[in-house]
Amino acid sequence: MKKTIFVALALLICGYTTSLKAQNEITNIFKSGLTDLNTVANGYLKPAGNSLAAGLGSNWYNTAAVHKTWGFDLTIGGSVVMAPQSERTFDLTGLTNLKPTVTGTTSAPTFAGKGSGVGLTLFQPDKLSDGTANPLKGQQIVSFTTPKGISKYIPAPTVQFTIGLPFINDLSIRWMPTVKASDAEVSFWGIGVKHNFKQWIPGIKLLPFDASVLVGYTHLNANYYFPTSAEITPDKLVSGGLGYVADPNLNNYSTQSMRINTNSFTTGIVVSKTLLFFTPYVGVGIVKTKFDVVMAGDYPTLGDPVLSGGTYKMTIKNIADPVKVTGSETMPNATFGFRLKFALLSIHAQYVAQKYATASAGFGFTFR
Repeated sequence: MKKTIFVALALLICGYTTSLKAQNEITNIFKSGLTDLNTVANGYLKPAGNSLAAGLGSNWYNTAAVHKTWGFDLTIGGSVVMAPQSERTFDLTGLTNLKPTVTGTTSAPTFAGKGSGVGLTLFQPDKLSDGTANPLKGQQIVSFTTPKGISKYIPAPTVQFTIGLPFINDLSIRWMPTVKASDAEVSFWGIGVKHNFKQWIPGIKLLPFDASVLVGYTHLNANYYFPTSAEITPDKLVSGGLGYVADPNLNNYSTQSMRINTNSFTTGIVVSKTLLFFTPYVGVGIVKTKFDVVMAGDYPTLGDPVLSGGTYKMTIKNIADPVKVTGSETMPNATFGFRLKFALLSIHAQYVAQKYATASAGFGFTFR
């Protein structure tokens, strides 16, 4: 059965790739035609990419206190990011050769949206690629439905080791080796520093609370390889009896895959107060995120119509890496959280108020 790349985007990073849902959205995106292909792909996928990057940039701390030298902890956690309301639909008014099936439709759900997709029809453009008049101007090529909304909540994992060092205070390392599951693989790494700046301020250093500054960076790579049943092939791009003329240079589409890269940079100040086993904390800061999703490999796209055997057929133009979705955000934020510590075990939860609001939780084992 066909596996959708859009569900994979959310599930890859959590190691649940064996649960990818069977849908046909990938084929539908490529029915957009080369002119509108990136517009539809960016509109649909960008909120998911921004959410993933925001989640990976969170959950760096659960207290402002730092370890004693050579003290350490291992923390495992996860975040759930909620895309803002404004990112749950994307605009259809800028499309060129695509027109809504229902007149007056101006938007469709994104990955983070809700409900079914909307009907679009791809029409023959006014002119051919060489600028001459198109003999089939205005005729329908194919109709399809945009992908439906999947979820406004996007998960992101964290596995973090922190050690206390002289002068630096806390050095945190995030790392997961390349993990392969089914048709996907994912890896990530990160590095962060938390420093107790309160100790350098006369008078303030004697007050009964902890205060630190944090800087952290996280990077993720993920790949999803299309199984044979999900490959985008020329026959999926035309309908209604309209045939096609294959590209003589290539008819092998086994190289198709999706690559995703995300980078998240976080900096801020955190203040906490330990009350026996309970430690509330607050933080303020900025997170800067960037991501790109590339549909890698060779894909068929629709070219000009040509007269073949007495009827017009669509030519197929094979293109490498035809889709690239990119996004970036710079988000001021405020963090509110608490930690419960029982001997070596600690449990924490927090909420980050920002454009892509993030809730996180985790547990760990702390020594010194």
